[in-house]
Amino acid sequence: MSMSAIELHSINRWEVSFLREEVGGYFTHGIECTPGATVLDVGANIGVFSAAVYERLDGDVRIYAFEPMPPLHATLERNAREFFNGRLTALPYGLASRDDELDFSYVPAATIFSSSSRDQGNIEDERRRVTASVVEMIRQGGLGPVLRRVPARILTLLIGRKLRVLRQLETHRVKVRPLSSVLDEQGIDHIDLLKVDVEGAELEVLRGIEERHWPLVRQAVVEVEGWQQNRDTVCEVLLAHGFKVSTEQDSVQRAGDIGMVFAVRP
Repeated sequence: MSMSAIELHSINRWEVSFLREEVGGYFTHGIECTPGATVLDVGANIGVFSAAVYERLDGDVRIYAFEPMPPLHATLERNAREFFNGRLTALPYGLASRDDELDFSYVPAATIFSSSSRDQGNIEDERRRVTASVVEMIRQGGLGPVLRRVPARILTLLIGRKLRVLRQLETHRVKVRPLSSVLDEQGIDHIDLLKVDVEGAELEVLRGIEERHWPLVRQAVVEVEGWQQNRDTVCEVLLAHGFKVSTEQDSVQRAGDIGMVFAVRP
């Protein structure tokens, strides 16, 4: 990589390294980007995926990044101004199957868990799910060799306690729009890579693409939450639009019931 890693502004430092870790996993199963690409970063957070793409292509890329959460969007906007040389357009709304306004829960201490599908009612389930995946990550050596030796039940206890911060939710009313109207408005005539990481709303995003626009999408990578329940539907939508589809789920993702779907044109 000829470009050094951009030091992005962030809300929580640790999330940047966590998200950076994740990015490599997007460029597998035949997904690739070449200079001059147009990339859509849906669920951009502060722009970690966008930055990785920008670095990979030495800045020769056009990125549209979607982030509806006001505190995250403000940080994304600042990163766009300072580091992306005019190549990143930060859009202040989310994507869905139709125009709407939704209540999003925002977790200041762990912004990556902010979502339209989390609220006080299900945050305890969430905390269990997240705890399970963090414990598994540690057991795989993800946070260094020392922690690996701590018994799982003690880890579960410690992390569960740490994750009490998830209970501190703020609610933001945000705007969502169908992707098709954005493509028309922005004059986007091809999408080399559509990356979707929207904490449970992935089908909504795909349903916002009208038939006339599907041929413009060359590749897609979708992180699917509620893997057991939603994987097949996400795959069917992509298969129906002519993609060759593969899936992947590692043990950390399995613990959190999430997984990845990769779609490329044959």
